[in-house]
Formats: sequence, C-alpha cells, structure tokens
Amino acid sequence: MTTGLPGSRIAIFGVFVLGAVALPAQAASPLNPPLPPARPAGIDPPEEQGKYHAEDQINEPAGEPSRRPPKEAAPAPESQEVVTPTISSACSGFLTSGQVEARRAVAPPPRPGCGIDEPVTISAIIRPDGRKISVAASGVMRCALAKEFATWAAGDFSTILETDSRKIETIVTGSSYECRPRNRVAGAKLSEHAKGNALDIRGVKFSGGAHALVGDKASPVPEALFASACKTFATVLGPGSDSYHEDHMHIDLAPRRPGSHYCRWQMP
Repeated sequence: MTTGLPGSRIAIFGVFVLGAVALPAQAASPLNPPLPPARPAGIDPPEEQGKYHAEDQINEPAGEPSRRPPKEAAPAPESQEVVTPTISSACSGFLTSGQVEARRAVAPPPRPGCGIDEPVTISAIIRPDGRKISVAASGVMRCALAKEFATWAAGDFSTILETDSRKIETIVTGSSYECRPRNRVAGAKLSEHAKGNALDIRGVKFSGGAHALVGDKASPVPEALFASACKTFATVLGPGSDSYHEDHMHIDLAPRRPGSHYCRWQMP
C-alpha cells in the first residue's frame, strides 16, 4: 500500500503552480519595445541633448559612406557695404570749384517719403578774397541747396553782416536733413528738411568773440538779411512767422512757381 503517493502529487502540483506564479514581472511586452541607449552627452548641441533621434537607428555597414543627409551650413551674413550715391557733373563741379570746403556724404537710411538727392556736407565757405568762413554743424543737405547757400553766404550774407573791423568767423547752423513732418507736428505735411532741401541758420560768430543771433534782442541779425534771403530761396521763415521759428532763420528750395517766394518774419 503506497500511502505517500497522494502527498507527493500534491507537492508536485504545488511546485508547478508556484512556478507559474513566479514568472518574471519585468518581462518585455511586444507593445513596449526597449528604448535605444541614451546618446552620450556632448555629441548634440545643448538644445538637442536628451532627444530621441530616429536617424540613430540606421544601420550603416562598415566602410560605406553615410546615408544621412548632410547638415546645411549657416548662411553667411549679408554684406553691409555703405554706398555713397553718385552725383551729377554740376554737383561735382561745385564741390571742386574752390568756393567751398565740402564733400559727398553717405545717404541717410531710407524711410517712407524721406531721402536726399545728391547728399553733401559743407564745412567752410571760401570768400572771393580767399578768406574762409567756417560752417558749424551744417549736417547733410542736397547739393543744390548747398550751392545756393554757399553762393549767398559768400556774397550778400557776408556783405550785410560784416564791417571793416568785424569779420565773420563762423556761421552757426541748425537742422538740415531730418525725416519729420513740418514743425514736428504729427500728421502735418512732410517738411523740406525730410528731403535735405532746407537749412536752419541760428546766427554768426565774429572774429574777436562778438556774435549776432536770430531772435536775440541784444545782438540780433539785421532785417536786411531776411530780405536778401527771400530773393534767393523759395521759403524764408523767422521770428514772428510762428512760434516754431523764434530763434532761427529757415531757408529752403521748395518747388514753387517761377519767381514765387514764401517769406515770413517780423523783427522784434
């Protein structure tokens, strides 16, 4: 009689059941394949490190060229070459005439409605007798305006202001080219300054230290200077014309009918 057999069968069955329950808990599932090993740090730029790269899975046989597309090189920066505009033979002749110390200028950056045709700068006027009159802070202006201003300054302008004992040393100017509306009023018509076609004159300094300034009651410029300017320029504005021109004379070459001038001033 084999009384130990049933117990053995129970023991064997128990081992079988325990073996089935003890299967590894971390077995891989077909729906969750293992991830590839992490890419070593330093291969990618910082912003790419830690990302999964599909191209890493391409198996390339040893000795064969890579099938990965080459990375595009960054485009070279565009050249910022400064361009000096061409000028007419008439303007070139003026710059080399000996009447001025002047040079061609770089055109200001383009802005809507603003710009200068043949931009130049003037640093001095040469009188017929060879004497030099400095022009302070004239800025950039159209060559046509520079020519008219230089001719006037060497002629009537000097004759009216100078005496035998008092000679002009410097013409003090203000704004020339400036991209803005008239009188800097928003919504107003574009100023002639926005085309380099206007110049503001504040006064003069004489040798020896004396001066004459527009709007200065103690040492004013004579009214004859305004009358002279009105014969040369299309527009002349000064003290008394409006509140924007109390301390300077505005001159410009705005397009007008032949022989037409717009001149406004009232001396204090």
